[in-house]
Amino acid sequence: MNKIFVLDDDQDILSLVETILSMNNFNVKAIWNWEEIYSNIADFKPNLVLLDVMLKGADGRDICKKIHSNKETENVPVVLFSANPEMRKCINDCMAQDFVGKPFEISDLLKPSTCT
Repeated sequence: MNKIFVLDDDQDILSLVETILSMNNFNVKAIWNWEEIYSNIADFKPNLVLLDVMLKGADGRDICKKIHSNKETENVPVVLFSANPEMRKCINDCMAQDFVGKPFEISDLLKPSTCT
């Protein structure tokens, strides 16, 4: 079973994404506090990280770079998601593999490139 780690500081969106992914047979770990991401990724060992860009107190693009600069997590695909469609242009700069815009269609969230 694929393991997906989700970080979003909007708890409603976080709950919705967790429910959608779980109902589609993914093992999901969802958190809203960005400060806990690194220890949680190390413990959970996800196949994919779904990461909000605009977090309270942090920038998801910087978190993505840090994930990919760590030897233990450098190969974990990261998909950014944001209500700001301009963030799609940033995926290469921060080494993300894909982007999902908010609001999103369930099919966008479940597309193969997102759920590697």
